Amino acid sequence: MNPQIYFILATVFLFIAIFLLFYYFLPTEAEVEEFRKQLPTGHLENKKMRTFEESPVMKALYPVIIAFAARAKKMNIPQKYIDLLERRIAAAGYPYGFTSYEYIGYATTIGFIVTVLAAFFTYSMFGSINFIFLIIAFVFGNVFPYFFLANQADERKIKIYKDIPYKLDLLSMAVEAGLDFLSAVKRMVEKDSTKSPLVEEFFQFLQEVRMGKTKQEALLDLAKRADVEALNSIVTAIIQAEKMGTPVAQVLRIQAESLRISRSQKAEKAAGEASVKIMFPLVFILISTVLILFGGIIVKWVRGELF
Repeated sequence: MNPQIYFILATVFLFIAIFLLFYYFLPTEAEVEEFRKQLPTGHLENKKMRTFEESPVMKALYPVIIAFAARAKKMNIPQKYIDLLERRIAAAGYPYGFTSYEYIGYATTIGFIVTVLAAFFTYSMFGSINFIFLIIAFVFGNVFPYFFLANQADERKIKIYKDIPYKLDLLSMAVEAGLDFLSAVKRMVEKDSTKSPLVEEFFQFLQEVRMGKTKQEALLDLAKRADVEALNSIVTAIIQAEKMGTPVAQVLRIQAESLRISRSQKAEKAAGEASVKIMFPLVFILISTVLILFGGIIVKWVRGELF
């Protein structure tokens, strides 16, 4: 069969498949509108609007994303998977301001985009379309955003962990200067120019307090979102200090010093393990060097040609 006819037929079938997908799989306008009403407002909505301002492409894709998200909501995905995804999204700082179902819709949209690009690539390079390759492309495009999300979450946790002692010092100095804890956090957020992930979490903490949550509830939410073990301990210590009447500034300084000692011990442990880990590569390097220098002599000696 003529390759051009094959491509035309393949394109026609592809468009038919996409049409059937949109007709039977995607939700109705009423379902999408119902899903929109369930989306959270406030911090996430503001972040989403900033994303649309900075990325016209994301704004153009959002109707498709929310359509897939609304359908995912109707598919009875196991709640434990949704909870895990929600924790990762929170730990990553809510990229694009998406909720868990919106992120599923985003990943599905990326999967279809990668599939279409793969179809054009295979035809332009080989003159035909390999449908197995397209399936692999769809799976890769659909799965990659989740790996990217996990990597974002891990990097953000590391940044928060490294930043905790310095921010605790700032808070303790502000409290010692006469401010209460909330005012100290507000001052730190306003004066900070780095816009670090930890400052973003404290900003969200202040917003939740303004919305009516108690300070303890907002602190626990902060620790849950960040998902950093050291921050959990600090939040627990602050809450207990306020309940027992212990000076918060003293608790903050103790926690900051304790975290620095812990980090120093981990660094020393890693340095001690490094010498052991590097031993085996060094052995192989030395063996390779010996073989390069004396390999010819050894071969001649084995053959009896040395003398």
